Amino acid sequence: MESELKVILMDIFVNTKIEVSQAVLFFIFFIISCKIQPGSDRRNEDGNPDRVYKLRLNPTTGSTYYYTITNGSEFRMEVDGKKIDKENKSTVAVSYGIDKDSVGDLLLTMVYDKIHFYSKNKDGATDLDAGNAESSQDPVEKLMSIVKGATITAVINPKGEIQSIKGYDELKSKLLASFNPNDTYSKAIAEKQWEERIKEGMIKKNVEQLFKIFPDSAVHVGDKWKLGSVQKDEMNLAIKNSYTLTGIRDGVAVIRSEGDITSDNASGSTMGYAFTADIKGKQEGEYEMETATGMLLTSKISADIEGEMSMMGRKIPITIHSTMKMEGKRMK
Repeated sequence: MESELKVILMDIFVNTKIEVSQAVLFFIFFIISCKIQPGSDRRNEDGNPDRVYKLRLNPTTGSTYYYTITNGSEFRMEVDGKKIDKENKSTVAVSYGIDKDSVGDLLLTMVYDKIHFYSKNKDGATDLDAGNAESSQDPVEKLMSIVKGATITAVINPKGEIQSIKGYDELKSKLLASFNPNDTYSKAIAEKQWEERIKEGMIKKNVEQLFKIFPDSAVHVGDKWKLGSVQKDEMNLAIKNSYTLTGIRDGVAVIRSEGDITSDNASGSTMGYAFTADIKGKQEGEYEMETATGMLLTSKISADIEGEMSMMGRKIPITIHSTMKMEGKRMK
């Protein structure tokens, strides 16, 4: 009997009979997760405008931080005069244990405590929770449960850049072992989707949301620095952010960000359909960071994007509003 995980990949990821509008919605759900936030009036806590701060990643070895990350998105589209709306929500809870290696890089041991996805459109709602996998017959929940409770270690340098992710290959092997050894086609599809959706789409993205915001040098309150990134999926989105240290109080740095998102008329394919995209957006955010350790305590991010995709001779207008909220605390 074919495994339930095989059914996931065959039914969800490679069914090219899916409607174009559904394919586009599925694609956008995975490529859009940007960063933005409101402002702050906090000032330098000691009143010295000349004081400089070196914001860097330097958490205490042996400490543990726990984060709850909530993402939401609302899509508005129009295909052949028909309006299509979709809402997506996800909640992930993860603990990060802190250690360091011999060269000073951070060893971040991750254990996911909760993985929950919710999606709603005109046809109904889907509610999936990794915690239900033991009693559930839903293959997607069983896929999610492979990650929940597993141990994954990310190696991160002091600038917040990911050097490697360890423990991930063991999880991937567990997934692939559930397939018939002779079914090389389904295993190849499963491996590709696991890399894109789990490693890049959840594990790596969560780490980047925590650490990829540091300036290259010491800064005063009011100073700005810029960081660019490319969000990779079935097409590339260029993201250019400007960050400002708006204040320091009680050992916590408050940082604001604002930036631009562009697709630069990127081309690609999704669900077997070729497309080109011309979408642009704005993002802004606010972060609260421990000045002594560089660990985030909170962040709030939102983005508004609009444009169109060209697929199978159709121009598909798109508007997207997305949000991200992260709440963290030091456990020990």
